[in-house]
Amino acid sequence: MTKKEALQVWYHEFGDKEYAYDFNGRKIKRDDYLVENQVGWVIAYMRPLEQGGLDDEGNTIILHHNTALEKGDKYPYFTVDEIPYVVRMSDDKTYYYIEKLDKKSEEYQKEF
Repeated sequence: MTKKEALQVWYHEFGDKEYAYDFNGRKIKRDDYLVENQVGWVIAYMRPLEQGGLDDEGNTIILHHNTALEKGDKYPYFTVDEIPYVVRMSDDKTYYYIEKLDKKSEEYQKEF
């Protein structure tokens, strides 16, 4: 994805803010797309294309580059900073979202 395309996603998600935070709370800076520093970010797929995810807006997410490395291609269950998450699809099947799992939940016990 070009920087111009990535910035369009940024503006859609965060408006014209110079700084924002990914779902895990890591700070990212608008100008640092593909920069591996403390505020660098990438655009990733919540459901990897190799696992049936679509190449569309409903499947993309802006992540700090370290968050993206930790998530990798894991789907639907993954951990970041030892926190368990699950990727879910909306009821109308138009987008994915990430939900933090309670470590006491039956789902966590089954999957992790």
